[in-house]
Amino acid sequence: MKKFFSIFFILFASSILFCEDLTIAQYIEAAKDDPRLKSKKAMSDSIENSADTPGIKGLEFRSETGNFDIMEQKYALRLYFKGFGETKSSREFIKNMQNLHKLEYASARSDVLFERYSAIVTYIQHKKELKIVASMRELLYDKLAVTTKMGEITGETTEIDKMDIDDKITEIEMRQIELESTVESIEALIKSDMGDDRTPVFEKEKIVSVDDIEKFAESLTEIDGTSKAESDYQTLRSIVAQNEIALEEAKDRDWLKYIALEYDTDHRNDKPSRGFSIGFAISIPGFKNNQSSLVKKKLKSLELDSDFNMQKRFREAEIRTALLMLKREIKQYKILSKRKDEGEKSNIFAKYSSIEGLNPMMVIKLKEKILKKDLKLAELELKIYEKYINLAYLLGIYEDESTGNFLSGKNK
Repeated sequence: MKKFFSIFFILFASSILFCEDLTIAQYIEAAKDDPRLKSKKAMSDSIENSADTPGIKGLEFRSETGNFDIMEQKYALRLYFKGFGETKSSREFIKNMQNLHKLEYASARSDVLFERYSAIVTYIQHKKELKIVASMRELLYDKLAVTTKMGEITGETTEIDKMDIDDKITEIEMRQIELESTVESIEALIKSDMGDDRTPVFEKEKIVSVDDIEKFAESLTEIDGTSKAESDYQTLRSIVAQNEIALEEAKDRDWLKYIALEYDTDHRNDKPSRGFSIGFAISIPGFKNNQSSLVKKKLKSLELDSDFNMQKRFREAEIRTALLMLKREIKQYKILSKRKDEGEKSNIFAKYSSIEGLNPMMVIKLKEKILKKDLKLAELELKIYEKYINLAYLLGIYEDESTGNFLSGKNK
């Protein structure tokens, strides 16, 4: 018996662990384990760990056999030197490339978080819509039953009336299937991101309200088409382009090509002759073969600046458009919400329900109107949250690792 209870306890504990819920904060925190971010981190680390020998380009060992005679052998050890200033330029280039990858990491992090926030708000709102749609479906079946019964009593209901209700039922059921499919696909995506089978409970959590989002939108008085990370990235890209030019120019200043230490075992005048000698090579200034490469790099630097200014203008326009659309949908939401609140305060539903002998179809129609407003409000909420998430992405808010859970409403 004890053994049975032990096994039961283990299975019970395992089932609890297996069914552990997943919160928004946990899903956002796990973004750091996304493969795209790991690859960016690995690239940055590989550049950081790259070695660079000061002043030395390479070491070469040479061997030469004369007349195919092993006794007539020459050995040479050559030490090749970098151009004047090449070591310094190379180090600056590597350092700035590393910083560039760090900023690329911030940009990749922003992309990952945007995808996760989008999945979260869609999941929450679709769960909300599903409840409303289920209530609407049940109400429409009641409406069909009442219509059929009244037709039997009064004879005034036609088959067309019942067909119209049946068409609405079909529409709402099709929508229910679509919402369920989307929720299931998002759940599968979230579980894949997390690498486990924890079930999201995002709809049970409190997130930023529409009023808070409106305050956030109103606070955006000045629109800048670049976030700090983007601005730093562009500045650094320009510096890296200049580093490449400086590096090419430094490579062209390799006036001392190499120094060679040679050992000769050749025969001279039929007598063995062994000895060491030193040689060197000097590049004659004025003959350059990398001018085309330098020109290309300078043009690339100018193109980067031009592209950045153009992207900045496009981004500013995109932010302004997103902000206007967000404000428009918030106004629509508030109007509809106000109408719904006025209806609830008037208590019209309770008044009609208390009337004796009231046609039940009137109560059903009132319920239907309320559910339609609820569904429209849920649809508008989703659009507002989507614009809010997108606007934060365009503003570069997700690039800052200290932002935390942006949907909590504590990071505006």
